[in-house]
Amino acid sequence: MMPFLTALLVQTLRAPAEAGRTLCALNLNREMGWSALFLACILNTLAYFASISLFPVPSEAMLPMMATPILTLITLFSAMTVTVFALFWTGRILDGEARFGDILTMIAWMQFLRVLVQVATIVLMFVLPSLAYVLVMGAGLYGIWIMVHFLQVAHGFDGLGKAIFTLVLAVLGMTMGLSLFLSVMGVTAMGIS
Repeated sequence: MMPFLTALLVQTLRAPAEAGRTLCALNLNREMGWSALFLACILNTLAYFASISLFPVPSEAMLPMMATPILTLITLFSAMTVTVFALFWTGRILDGEARFGDILTMIAWMQFLRVLVQVATIVLMFVLPSLAYVLVMGAGLYGIWIMVHFLQVAHGFDGLGKAIFTLVLAVLGMTMGLSLFLSVMGVTAMGIS
């Protein structure tokens, strides 16, 4: 299993489209996909709390939904679930042909990659803190590039244009939906906009 994951990691970094095809070829059923995503969210939550335990942040800088491990896990898993549905349906609206399981598998894999970035960031914070920030920024930007290739492969788009448009529309839709949800829940009244 480890040789496969290592090879997939290298492939994701070097040839994201090929990695996307590899992930689609896994043909994971929904139960396996959801389990993988949930495990990735658990690992991300653990890495996040390890990070803030080692390098504390002011309590006022933390969002209320990230105050405890359980709340963080629920928030992260909910956000990733919405992301899966948004990328699936937005791509379908643009004549994409992705299977739901493929998008689910890709988002789960992206979350596992995020765990690796968090662990690398923690290590770098001890050695070269300034480089840790560069890593986070670079990984975020490269993650978008990987996701665009994943979407192109999963939805069967001819070029990257529709994949980029899918990502932009999904993000806009989720942002507007979240803003509406938070305003209905009265979060803006508490000073968190």
